[in-house]
Amino acid sequence: MVTDLKRKGFGIVLFLFAVLAGSLDSLAGEAPTPPEGMVYLPGGEFVMGREGSSNKTPHKVVLSPVFIGKHEVTQAEYERVTGTNPSGFKGADLPVEQVTWFEAWTYCRKTGGRLPTEAEWEYAARGGTTTDYFWGDEFETGRTWNEENSQETTHPVGAKPGNGFGLHDTSGNVWEWVADWYDKHYYERSPLENPPGPEAGEEKVIRGGSWYSSGSHQMSATRYWAEPATRNSNFGFRCVKDIS
Repeated sequence: MVTDLKRKGFGIVLFLFAVLAGSLDSLAGEAPTPPEGMVYLPGGEFVMGREGSSNKTPHKVVLSPVFIGKHEVTQAEYERVTGTNPSGFKGADLPVEQVTWFEAWTYCRKTGGRLPTEAEWEYAARGGTTTDYFWGDEFETGRTWNEENSQETTHPVGAKPGNGFGLHDTSGNVWEWVADWYDKHYYERSPLENPPGPEAGEEKVIRGGSWYSSGSHQMSATRYWAEPATRNSNFGFRCVKDIS
């Protein structure tokens, strides 16, 4: 009888252990709930860059998970926080533009986030793909706002289909400021994990192309740059938030 009780007790312990282990596995596998207007960007490894260009040397990058804005910051969102709206094209649901890098950085900080690094931005824009655009290797005019269909203006954020991570307008509408200084050769020496960008520079990186851009400027790997004090009706941004 004692032996039977021991067996039953041991069986109960095993059962409880299995339940607990399953619960922990379930919790570990659940993505954290993103703040309003953001999506969860899972950490992972990808090849950043593109063959055929001296400033886009392909290289492996490993990133930690973050939350990222599902669309570019709108004029309504920007004005709600700063009390100003410098945009040339007015509309509450249009992306804010004519913002300097410093103003974009400040907005993200005020809302509890930061500008994405260049690596985070490209990883997010790819949406889990390895192609030139998140939908394939050939540019398709109808998928973005670009020089062919924009009628020379910005458009409401999120009007075009999102990518595999649920992000909109990573190609077209407005170029997006990112955190990094521009360095043509940074890819050749950047660290494997969470590359922060060069320590100093003269221009900041912009990504994604705009309503005024051709398809070649809207590839996921395309890099351009501008002085951080630049104001331009092509330039906007989105924010990320670290996961504690």
